[in-house]
Amino acid sequence: MTREPTWSRRSLLRGSAGVGVVATAGCLRLTDGSTGTPTDGQGGTEAGGQAGSATTGSTEAAPTDAPGGSTTAGSASEIELVPAWSGSSSAVAAAAGNFFFRPSFTRLRRVRPDGTAVFEAEVADGYLLSIRTFRNGLYADDTGVYVGSRARDEVDTGGRVYALDPETGEERWMHEEPGDGLHNETLAVTVTDGTVIFASQSSGSGDEQEPIVRGVDTESGEERWRIQFSEGFINGIVARGDRLFVQQTFGLSIYRLSTRELLEERRLTAGFSQFAAADGTLFVPGETVRALTLPAGDERWSVSTGRSVNTGVGVGETGVFVGTESGFVLGYGRETGDALWESRVDGVVEHPPVVADGVVWIASERGDLSAFAEATGELLYEEEIAPGFEFTVLDGILNDDERDTAYEIRRG
Repeated sequence: MTREPTWSRRSLLRGSAGVGVVATAGCLRLTDGSTGTPTDGQGGTEAGGQAGSATTGSTEAAPTDAPGGSTTAGSASEIELVPAWSGSSSAVAAAAGNFFFRPSFTRLRRVRPDGTAVFEAEVADGYLLSIRTFRNGLYADDTGVYVGSRARDEVDTGGRVYALDPETGEERWMHEEPGDGLHNETLAVTVTDGTVIFASQSSGSGDEQEPIVRGVDTESGEERWRIQFSEGFINGIVARGDRLFVQQTFGLSIYRLSTRELLEERRLTAGFSQFAAADGTLFVPGETVRALTLPAGDERWSVSTGRSVNTGVGVGETGVFVGTESGFVLGYGRETGDALWESRVDGVVEHPPVVADGVVWIASERGDLSAFAEATGELLYEEEIAPGFEFTVLDGILNDDERDTAYEIRRG
């Protein structure tokens, strides 16, 4: 599989794209031995289909392969991954209740959790889709699918943002950034009040950047306003009420959205790890994890981790979770910031924790997938997949970018 380099405290993400359209409908093929609704064939870029070895919370448990190709932790109280449908192998993200895959750098596929394909859109020559499990330029809601792109070296324009019909994938409009070498990527896309807000920047060092945050009309793509920055990378954008939160590598800028007046700048230690908004709170990662009220931006709580936090925040029902360069998984109470538990995996944690249905899922840089109980930190599942893999969980289905199979998550 072709891979892009990843952004971390040590390296920069280089993934993006543009979009033309080929719309398709139908379903993805059901994997042999799995349960679910049969679907017709639409495979991914790599074959796989079998989960790797799995262990229990005890390091002495032996891997077991369940009938029908499922992977099990070997105990009724633990997790089993059961193949559900195929055609899922590629960069993957979740938005608006659906999975979004990038089966190549130039195609975007939208798939429902049951494996039904909604559409597939073909990207324009010279542009690469900005879609990953994290740090991606994808946003979807009832008004449309909005995806950013990176311009290849051979084109003389900047990055693009495409607006697609949410059901057919048909292109509605395209916004193109200037071809000045400073705005080759469009990332950090969000939508609020009929406005698509996104950031454009380039590669290189932070002091070489001149990023722009733009607001364009959701219907026409016409620019409404812009905010020019003098330096630094922009990693995330959140809009709530009349506040716009722009996260840069080591800072957070808060604007009045209606006027774009800069209200406050704060120094942070998040690096390239993105913040996460959930309900009325913005959770900011870093060596100090912070919870800010939305839309006011007041600090609800903060906690010093004492470690080199290396991921964005995973938000659950009761806890928030981050990973570190030395392999620690740290959990804090969502409402108070009180320490819940910590555990450790083998290898750097760069992928943000994914929290769903009371389970915290962790990917290590060396290639292991682990699952912990959100409340207690008990290890429920572990298997080896591939170094640097990415994954997401939606409606009880786990997808990763290595295997051609979507897995139903079952607990004994």
